Amino acid sequence: MAGIIKRNPLAVFLAVAMHVALVAVLIVGVDWREKPKSGIQQVDVVQATMVDERELNKEINKLKSEEVAKQQRKLDEAKRQREELEKLQKRRAEEKKKLADIEKKRKQKEAAEKKRQETEAQKKAEEQRRLVALKKKQEEEKRKKEEQRIAAEKKRKAEEARKKAEAEKKRKAEIARKKAEAEKKRKAEIARKKAEAAARAKAERQAREAELAAQMQAEQEATETQRVIAQIQDKVQRHWLRPTNMAEGLSCEVKVRLGGGGSVLLANVVKSSGNGAFDRSVEKAVYKADPLPMPSSERLKAKFRSIVFVFKPEQ
Repeated sequence: MAGIIKRNPLAVFLAVAMHVALVAVLIVGVDWREKPKSGIQQVDVVQATMVDERELNKEINKLKSEEVAKQQRKLDEAKRQREELEKLQKRRAEEKKKLADIEKKRKQKEAAEKKRQETEAQKKAEEQRRLVALKKKQEEEKRKKEEQRIAAEKKRKAEEARKKAEAEKKRKAEIARKKAEAEKKRKAEIARKKAEAAARAKAERQAREAELAAQMQAEQEATETQRVIAQIQDKVQRHWLRPTNMAEGLSCEVKVRLGGGGSVLLANVVKSSGNGAFDRSVEKAVYKADPLPMPSSERLKAKFRSIVFVFKPEQ
């Protein structure tokens, strides 16, 4: 029924109006004052459908509202399609601009590449001309040097012949002089070698003794250093507070600057464990352990002014 009303609202309205008019005529045309006749008479019964005017108005308003809503949906759909069309046109314009920009960049790149190739070709040509000129210059210099070498070789041979004659003369005189001096030197050399051997033996003995003493001192200092470092690590360990949720197996390398009495001047991690909280806790532990143990040797104290040790807490 509703579908019929929606498809033919005017026809339905006219039909309802005709029914209302018919009912009105029937109501007005009947004389209600006439008394009923006695006896049973055969009468034709007219069946009529009463239409409520409020229901009719309600249905009409409903149709109007649906028509308005339908028109509004059409307007909304047209607006949506127009907006979609505008978006599409805008996107196409943007794509067109992008394509134009890409084409512009491509042309610029081609122009730059062409210019680069031209510049490269020009550089190669200049380099080729420079190499040719350099080769020519080198060949000319080589020719001149060869001529100079030949002239110098002739001069050298002549000089060698003259010197050779003079040398032969001097050689013979020198042989006699050297022979006498050689004997004298031989005897002096024997005496010198004996003295040098004795001095060398003494020096080697002293060197071995000094080396042995230095080795012993180094071993003692190494032992003392290990002992003091162990004491420092132990004291830092006692003053160290383990961070919460700390992973196992962490260690870091700490550099400490100390005063003469072992006072901590500066402490910082030079090789991190990878855990910032752990590194900061170690630095705090070093400051809390102030003063740190120091060796008794003045020589080692000087070395302990700046130390580096690995802090690895006991598990």
